Amino acid sequence: MQIDEVKAQALTEKFDPEIRFRPLAAGATWIVSILLVSLSIFHYYTAGFGLLRESTHRGVHLAFVLSLIFLVFGFNKRAYKRDPKSTWFSPGGVPLFDWAIALALALTVLYIPYIFEELAFKVGNPDTIDVVMGTILLLGLLEGTRRAMGWPLPIIAIVFIVYAMFGQDFPGLLKHAGNTWPQVVNHLYLTSQGVYGVAIGVVATYVFHFVLFGVLATRIGLGQLFLDVASAVAGRYAGGPAKVSVFG
Repeated sequence: MQIDEVKAQALTEKFDPEIRFRPLAAGATWIVSILLVSLSIFHYYTAGFGLLRESTHRGVHLAFVLSLIFLVFGFNKRAYKRDPKSTWFSPGGVPLFDWAIALALALTVLYIPYIFEELAFKVGNPDTIDVVMGTILLLGLLEGTRRAMGWPLPIIAIVFIVYAMFGQDFPGLLKHAGNTWPQVVNHLYLTSQGVYGVAIGVVATYVFHFVLFGVLATRIGLGQLFLDVASAVAGRYAGGPAKVSVFG
């Protein structure tokens, strides 16, 4: 039975990169654990006592998640095969550049809640610091998505960014006036139509809570309890498996 579980885990990690994490040394393991517990507590608090300001709530969620991505997902496949040794160049088994990227992305994400009162004067006319911060975040998002999910989504995003910038060179109905890089950063970073848009709002407000509840239910055996009760109620009737799955 254990051999089958090991094979199933290996196959799952092979075809689902989102659950393939690189091995970490003790120090990094503690930091990742603290970040995960803190993120969970933050969402339980906001779910019970009310959301923070929209940009702050989404920013805190994104800061945690992006930082964790660069700590638990390696740059390439070799990162998952190395022994988690802690050295000066790889504290906790995580390369220094990944620690630096994780910290930089957390700062760039939290920059928006920090300057929230000034956004009304910045949207449409970003300062140099806004463009720099936005560029770091967008590049970090593309790389983080590549590490966690593979190339398809980053490629799609890059294609649309290129189209937004060079639309004047496209033919027919695809042609538009085009944009400069600061204009792209302005839309994706400073407004609520890009990184801080509806998608991250739904994840931070609803999806994360359901996923967290599902994980906790599985770990404490509550999920199996639901299935056992459903089997006891509906399992003996015709079409039992279907009834059990629906009832469960």
